[in-house]
Amino acid sequence: MGESSNKMMKLTQTIPDDIVEHIISMFLPVKSLLRNRILSKRFVSTNIQSRILDFSGIYSRRRSQLEAVSIIEEVINQYKGSDIHRFILVINHLGIEDKIISWINTCLGKNIQEIVLDFSKSKKVMEIPINFSVVETLQHLKLRSCKFDMVDNSPKGLKLLRTLSLMRIEVMKETIDVVFTNCIHLESVELINCLCMDGMLSIHAPDHKKFKSLVLSYIRDLWVISLNAPSLENYQYDGYAIKFNFVSTYTLKEANLHYNRNFSQSYYDPSNLVVNSMNFFTKVFVLTTTTIFLEALTNKYVGGGKLEKRPFKFENLIKFHISFKALTFCTLFDIAEFLKECPKLERVVID
Repeated sequence: MGESSNKMMKLTQTIPDDIVEHIISMFLPVKSLLRNRILSKRFVSTNIQSRILDFSGIYSRRRSQLEAVSIIEEVINQYKGSDIHRFILVINHLGIEDKIISWINTCLGKNIQEIVLDFSKSKKVMEIPINFSVVETLQHLKLRSCKFDMVDNSPKGLKLLRTLSLMRIEVMKETIDVVFTNCIHLESVELINCLCMDGMLSIHAPDHKKFKSLVLSYIRDLWVISLNAPSLENYQYDGYAIKFNFVSTYTLKEANLHYNRNFSQSYYDPSNLVVNSMNFFTKVFVLTTTTIFLEALTNKYVGGGKLEKRPFKFENLIKFHISFKALTFCTLFDIAEFLKECPKLERVVID
């Protein structure tokens, strides 16, 4: 061990300083680069060219908001690289909105590929007057607690976008239309804790061949989902049972239907809504759900103490995971009866 270490030390000592400096300045994460500049006199004046600017952990117990902003400002102002692959910012935006816009614009001019902006540390939404639809190099976009523009005025914008994640954002119909019109290479979409302004989420992607994953979680004021995505393989829904229309389900392999109870409405009975949408998921290989899923079948097809034949058969199901959500009248007998309709089942998880 000692001999190998000595050989490595001699090897690094033979590398010219300019090459070592180039490696440190370009390939080290920005945090490591800043640490080296502070601790080593040799690299105190090393240029900042890191392609990954990750400021997700900029806060600490010993670092104030002012100090965090000062560090980010120093990095952006002294940046000498031609490309920035990833820009991650998790910060309280109050009082520094202009600086944040300037940082984002700097990244947009450096062939940015991934942007992650999280402003959830403040209760107030951050307004970003930037039209992301004109960014030609962007591949991954994740926004949280902000308001942004996405207008279809660029034939080249968003053509390379592969993943889109929106959290705590007002989702407009126009935004979804622009995304699925321009983003021909889109692979996955996440909408989490968002507000649906129109009450209906419509995704029209009949010609998309790479769109594989859709996650919808706790979307407020959403009543109807209309989905035309013949290439979709993974569908995840978390919330109350609502009306759902799926044009094609031939490629769907995995479904996570995490239905929740609506205790604010005593008359709320999700049975019909759950059963009506069940036809869309009978071909899946993996199904994760809550007891509300089986309660709907029990409510619908059990009468007078006699169990009627259920109209659904999950012929491809290999793995079934069910969670007992709050109070339930779903029993192990109900689960056993459902499993009889799954001839290829290999694994069952009861949580």
